[in-house]
Amino acid sequence: MKRLSVGFERVVLGVALSAVIAAGSVWAQASRLTPTGPRPAAGNDGAGSGDEKVRIDRFPQPGKTSMIRTPEFSVNVSGLQAKVNTRPRFWALLEIKYTTGQKWTDELVFTYHVMTKGKDDDGKDMFSYYTLPVRYIDIPKGSHMSCVALPPSLVERYGEPISLALEITGREGTVLDSKQEGDGGKEWWKDPKVMDQSQIKRRQGLVDRSKTPFALIHADDYEVVQ
Repeated sequence: MKRLSVGFERVVLGVALSAVIAAGSVWAQASRLTPTGPRPAAGNDGAGSGDEKVRIDRFPQPGKTSMIRTPEFSVNVSGLQAKVNTRPRFWALLEIKYTTGQKWTDELVFTYHVMTKGKDDDGKDMFSYYTLPVRYIDIPKGSHMSCVALPPSLVERYGEPISLALEITGREGTVLDSKQEGDGGKEWWKDPKVMDQSQIKRRQGLVDRSKTPFALIHADDYEVVQ
């Protein structure tokens, strides 16, 4: 079984599935993904001036750089049981830095799409798809952070992220910026040639940062989630 960076894109390019299965693999050689650039703001999503743009400034690369150990906090509370799990566990922490140009933005919806690769019980490649919309409100002008995460149990069972995509939409549903990194073709999460493959399972479990142990770290960088 070839790696997804090889086959993920060939499916997008429309190679006949029957021919691929006959060859013993649903993945084949193709080019790496070229990340999409930011889109300019469109429409009127707030105050109505020309500076209502939202720009993605920093985007994570799927892989080892997004794998973070669970943070440890010192406590002085008596009566707590001793730590049970001494094995390090890792979260897939996907942090986004973005900038807003409007004095106040009423709301923004960040819709994340994540593909992971792991092994099933028979040692065969399996792929899992997660998606999550995160809605921020009352966003002041300036730099901000957004973040979603896969808990350690999902990473251990279904694998680490190999592809990540994000669309930021305004109050009226207009796409203000988008970006993707990793394997796959343009907007692979919308392509039935990719998403209808039997090897790809849709799963729940992608969570907003506020539901993780990282929630209190640099909390002022994150706006209110509603």
